[in-house]
Amino acid sequence: MYIFIGVLFFVLFWLFAVFFCFALLLTPAMGDAEVDFWTPTIEAFKPLQLNGPDLTPKLLKRPPFRFIADIVTSINARFAAYDHVLSPAQLDVTKIDSKEKKVEYLTTLVKYVGFLLGRKIDVNVKKVVSGSEPEKTNAFLQCLALAVGYAQQDKARRAKNSSTEVQEPSRPTTATTATAPEASNTVTASLPQHNMPRRISNYVEKAQKKELVMREATQFFNKVSGYGYLKLDQEQSMREVGQSIVEMYNELKNNTTATQPSSLPLDALETAINRQIEVVRQVSLLQEENDTLLEKLEVLLSS
Repeated sequence: MYIFIGVLFFVLFWLFAVFFCFALLLTPAMGDAEVDFWTPTIEAFKPLQLNGPDLTPKLLKRPPFRFIADIVTSINARFAAYDHVLSPAQLDVTKIDSKEKKVEYLTTLVKYVGFLLGRKIDVNVKKVVSGSEPEKTNAFLQCLALAVGYAQQDKARRAKNSSTEVQEPSRPTTATTATAPEASNTVTASLPQHNMPRRISNYVEKAQKKELVMREATQFFNKVSGYGYLKLDQEQSMREVGQSIVEMYNELKNNTTATQPSSLPLDALETAINRQIEVVRQVSLLQEENDTLLEKLEVLLSS
């Protein structure tokens, strides 16, 4: 029995040691720090000066569907930006009374905003409805605000194309057989231009987009700079950092000191291990945030 307990403690000790290595790179611990993902959303909507709803941290920390739909309704009331891609039933928020209708409503908006910005919006609409991914929901809301000007221009272009198509039948219809291939080629050639993402030349919108992305980049830079040994504002030798990690690993690997069962209760060990697992999870979230930010910077540079 004692041998089994000793082996169990030995395994737990080495698991703790592995997680401790990760913690050394990220001290002080991040477990109690709350990531502010709602302020960029508030800033993104400030230039729009909507009449409502109020974008408060309490609502943005877990945006309910009705709150999101009210934002879209307010955008349409002021700018008429997204009303042309929503059905009449979807324009009436009170009629979106089931999960399926909510998912369909958000799917339409996510795809359209992604089309306008020329990239895929990383959000799961079902999780938006359930409120389980507030960070990604806020990222989508920021894109929704950013794409308002693009949506207005796309709406005007579609209306112009529609009016042109209505006038086409007024042309003489003689020699129908001879002109049919020409008409077919015209339609085929116009489709890619209609569906391809466009670069908007509006200077004000570009400046707004640049300001938003640079603010997010600065916030992420400051966040990462505050974690332990990561000093992004100072020059560091990658060789020295890598060597220190190798030396730390070798010390743990060659440590021949006899180990004794920990005096900590099992529940305390379990709590410590869970905290280290949470640290690793937050590192993964930082990586995802970094990838998203890089994607935004690439879009900004290419626009």
